[in-house]
Amino acid sequence: MLTDYLKNLIREVNQLRTNPVQYAEKLVKNKAYFKGTTWEHPDLKAGIATQEGPAAYDEAIRFLKYQKPLGGLIPSKALTKIAQDMCRAYQRDKEVDINAEVDKYGAFDGEFGSLVEYGGRNPEMTIINLVVCDGDKTRGYRKTLFEPTVKKIGVANGTHKMFKTVSVIVTCDVFENKVDKIDNIFF
Repeated sequence: MLTDYLKNLIREVNQLRTNPVQYAEKLVKNKAYFKGTTWEHPDLKAGIATQEGPAAYDEAIRFLKYQKPLGGLIPSKALTKIAQDMCRAYQRDKEVDINAEVDKYGAFDGEFGSLVEYGGRNPEMTIINLVVCDGDKTRGYRKTLFEPTVKKIGVANGTHKMFKTVSVIVTCDVFENKVDKIDNIFF
C-alpha cells in the first residue's frame, strides 16, 4: 500500500511532467529563500549549503518554461518493490546493483531510470531537488524525469541517519512483471 507521502510524490512527478511551466513557479517561490548559495527555508532549523545556489534554480526555471508537457506516469507494484529494495540499501549506505534488483521482479523494455534524493523534507522539495540537480552539470535526474517514453513509476521513501530522509524513484517504458499479474493505481 502506498502511503500518502508516496502518493503525493507520484503526484508531484506528474505535475512536473504534465505542466512544467506551472511547476516552474514552485522553483521561483523557493529560489527566494537563498542567501548566497545557502538555501534558508523558514521551515528548516538550519540552512542547506548548495554548490550552485540560485543559478541552478534559474537554469531549471528556464528549462521548465520551454519544456513540452508529457504524459503522467502510472504507478507500478513491481517498480515500487524495486524502489523499496533500493531505498533500504541506500538507508544502510550500501551500493545497489540495479540490474539485480530489476531481475528479481521482472524485466524492462526501453528506457529505465532511477533517481535517488537525500534530505527532501516533503514530496515537493524532493522533486524540486531532482529537477534542479544542484552540482550535476549533466542534469541527469532532470533528463530522467522528462524522458518522453517512460510510462510507469515506482517510489519509496525512508529515513537516513545523515540526511534524515532518502527517496527513490524508478521509471520505465514497459515492465514485464513476474511477481504480480495486476498493477493497480495506488495499490
